[in-house]
Amino acid sequence: MSHEQILVVASSRKTGRRCVAGVSLRSGRFVRPISPHGSGALSDGECRVAGRTPRLLDVVSFAHRGPDGDPAQPENVVIADSPWRLEGPANRGLALELLLEVAARGPSLLGNRGRAVLETVAAEGLDASLALIEPAHLRFGHGPQAHAHASSPRALFAFGGQDWSLPVTDFHFGPRILRMPEGVYGWEDLGFDEPQRALLTASLGTVHEGWHHKLVAAVLRSG
Repeated sequence: MSHEQILVVASSRKTGRRCVAGVSLRSGRFVRPISPHGSGALSDGECRVAGRTPRLLDVVSFAHRGPDGDPAQPENVVIADSPWRLEGPANRGLALELLLEVAARGPSLLGNRGRAVLETVAAEGLDASLALIEPAHLRFGHGPQAHAHASSPRALFAFGGQDWSLPVTDFHFGPRILRMPEGVYGWEDLGFDEPQRALLTASLGTVHEGWHHKLVAAVLRSG
């Protein structure tokens, strides 16, 4: 059995359960703890720390049984049946400085410049299914103006020399986006102060109709 300590960069919804991911404070690599049961998504009980589920920029530690061997998600480790520990919330400014050091620079995002990765390509093995990116011109929305259907909250931004519109699974941002009328909105429209800097945790979703679609699992901000 191994132990890991991560700075949490995603704690989002996944098929009615939870997907948690972080950057290892030991190796600097991305780690996605997964359940040994079902689809791998975590129940709230499996990842509970200090009486709650992990929050963005928490530092948590847990035991695991090693990688699950999924070539499409090389960051996966299977959790052991033991409690997680909350080591404390990280200083937001210092944490974002650390995360900027491991952020992707483009021009591709998670292996290509498209919205998804073909299942057969992912099955051959990917270098990463998680990435931190610093977007430009970040906005949020849903509906046709956001290049999405009405029930899909989206992050709209520029990265790697192109424009993106990706679904948002972040627990805080997704519901706020959907409470607004269809359209595109800035930070203050959603009740947030404009941050000095922002990062997005991009992830590949589970396979759907032959594709692993890209999504925004978390929105991280400073200032």
